[in-house]
Amino acid sequence: MTNSIQLYLESLSISDGSTVVLPQSGVVLFVGPNNSGKSQSLRDIFGLNDAPDSYVGRAVVNLELKKVGSGPDFVSWAETNIPISRTSDGQERRQIGDYGATSLSQAGTIWLNKRLQHFAKLFIYHADATSRLEAGKSVSNINFNTQPISEPLQRAYREPELEEALNEAAVAAFGLPLTVDRFAGGVISLRVGPAPEFEHRGSAPTSEYLEGLAELPLLEEVGDGIKSYMGLLLHILAGNHPMTLVDEPEAFLHPPQARLLGQTLARRATTNQQLFLATHSNDIVQGVLETEAPVTIVRFMRDGNINRASVLEPDEVRSLWDDPLLRYSNLLEGLFHDAVVLCEGDADCRFYSSVIDALYDAGDVGRVSRRPQLLFSHCGGKARISSVVTSLRAISIPVVVVADFDILNNKDLLERTVTALDGNFAEMNRNWQVLNAALTSDDKPMSKVALKEALVSGIDGITGRNVQRADARRLQDLLKVDNGWDKVKRAGLSAVPSGEPFAAGEALLDQLAALGLLVVPVGELERFVPSVSGHGPSWVTEVHRLGLHSDPTLTAQRAFAEKIVHAADGAN
Repeated sequence: MTNSIQLYLESLSISDGSTVVLPQSGVVLFVGPNNSGKSQSLRDIFGLNDAPDSYVGRAVVNLELKKVGSGPDFVSWAETNIPISRTSDGQERRQIGDYGATSLSQAGTIWLNKRLQHFAKLFIYHADATSRLEAGKSVSNINFNTQPISEPLQRAYREPELEEALNEAAVAAFGLPLTVDRFAGGVISLRVGPAPEFEHRGSAPTSEYLEGLAELPLLEEVGDGIKSYMGLLLHILAGNHPMTLVDEPEAFLHPPQARLLGQTLARRATTNQQLFLATHSNDIVQGVLETEAPVTIVRFMRDGNINRASVLEPDEVRSLWDDPLLRYSNLLEGLFHDAVVLCEGDADCRFYSSVIDALYDAGDVGRVSRRPQLLFSHCGGKARISSVVTSLRAISIPVVVVADFDILNNKDLLERTVTALDGNFAEMNRNWQVLNAALTSDDKPMSKVALKEALVSGIDGITGRNVQRADARRLQDLLKVDNGWDKVKRAGLSAVPSGEPFAAGEALLDQLAALGLLVVPVGELERFVPSVSGHGPSWVTEVHRLGLHSDPTLTAQRAFAEKIVHAADGAN
């Protein structure tokens, strides 16, 4: 498109009344859980431009389109980009969009309308999963000396550098070359596979070359993955569309190919081009973010018939992408879920998700209209909880934190976590002080004499000549000075002294739960099923082997799992 004619979307009005302001160029990622409005938003963008007087948007209810260029500017552009349809009374006419054959002067007048209307398909390429499968089909050949190019494949015929770009993309993604068949008579086709070396006699190709080329399958005859991938790239690389809408670009693709497609598409979103991708794929997102293209993330959620949108601007996206924890973990998968349940370790994730599955299988979760789509993830301990919560909330991902009881023993860590969850620790500080005072009141040091006597007794109690691992653990236990915090780590709220400390502990847990921080009431994960020995991964593996995660008599774990579900449902 020449510099004299430009257009781009300035903003989108969402059904919740909010407005999403868009950059003039770059990539806009529509993400969110299933049925949140991602694909519908693409349809709305096209529909509101194509039929503004009749189309009623559902997720995007209005938009602001910016056009740059006068009527005469559009006429100049159309002369070189739109083929002549027919000549009537000596006047050239052109088939412009779905308006029909019209004169250039009339087309210039239509261009001045507020929206694109009949010109929508000229300037917006809307590629859903079905249309992409048709995008690489053979097209009619033309007289390049007298007719303007009207199809991307015609441009690939005429421009060897475009053919080479398509070939490189096909080899990179599928290991298969791609060749433009220029010798198929009245059509131009793309063929897949190693082409024979070009041979000719004079200006004509040899029959051997033509036969070898004809043996290669057409792009439209191969699998859906390569057909969709290359059909989309053909239109992106060769088209003139300043706006491209792609729904589920990951369809039919394996994860590595989806990631590569995200990179390739994003690199095309340069000056004067807006690329909108509605995706469920973390591979597409990561591929896009691995490029230098400016990226805006719009995360959709849905409440009944109302769609809500949260926006991350390009500078914010780039800052978050530079965080290794987000970049090299599964946390970005939270973009496609209702909420992230952030645990201390992988064993916690496995256990709580399995108990929640068992609850739903038994139909024992109440007061939730639908099952929330939850991503269980961890950050390798308590120390990074607050920073991970801050990062996830920055990209509008609701978070529920699940932590062992001893998170309360570190005031600084607890306060940082509360702040990350938008809480005010001052409001719960008194309850914490009462609890902490009660649990540290019995913190009495052991005398050296008593410790020596205990160690001598423990060593004398070893029956063999060598100290075994179990013997060493018993000796290590003698060195520990047990206090109230040690007791609640093992037993949870039940080990808190009765009276005011217990009431303060209960109130503190309720205050934290209201923010989305759920403290394990029995102390730590393994205390939900104390009959199983071990710790962490080995413990949860044994619990699963015995089927205890679904045992209806283990009411504590079921009640806590249901609490996680309700907290996640309320976080949206």
